Amino acid sequence: MIVVLIVAFCVKRRKTRHELFASILFALMMNFVTDLYLDIKYHLYWYFDKKEVDWAYLIVPMGQVGVLYIIVNYFPNNAATIRKLIYALVWTGILVLLELYTVKIEVLHYGKWNPWYSAAVYFVSLQFLYFVLKYIQDSREVSEKTK
Repeated sequence: MIVVLIVAFCVKRRKTRHELFASILFALMMNFVTDLYLDIKYHLYWYFDKKEVDWAYLIVPMGQVGVLYIIVNYFPNNAATIRKLIYALVWTGILVLLELYTVKIEVLHYGKWNPWYSAAVYFVSLQFLYFVLKYIQDSREVSEKTK
C-alpha cells in the first residue's frame, strides 16, 4: 500500500488538483456507501473481522487513494470512446487482481461475493467516475469563463 501511495504521488500530474481531489473524494464516498450496504446489510464481503468494526479498516482507503490518483490522473479524456473503454477494461482487470491479493492476505473476505461481481462493479464505477470527472472539468471551464 505504501508503494502505491509513493508511486501515485511521484507521477507527473496531468489533471488539476481540483479535478483529482473532487474525483477521488467522490469515488471514496461512493466506495464507503457501497461497502456499507454490501458488507453490513447484505454480508456479501467484509474487511478484517466480520463481527466488529476494526480500526485497521482505515488503512484500506489510503491504498484506494493511491490507486484512484493514478486512474483519474491518466484517464484519457479526449481520446476516442474505444480507447476509454479499453482503459476502463484494463483498470478493471488490475483492480480485480488487487482485490484478489487483499483476499489472499486476508484483509478482504468473501461471503457470497466473487471476483466476477467485482469486475462488473469496477467497470461501471469507472464509467461513472469518468462522467464525474467530465462534470468537474466542464463546471471549472464555465466558472473560468464567467470571471
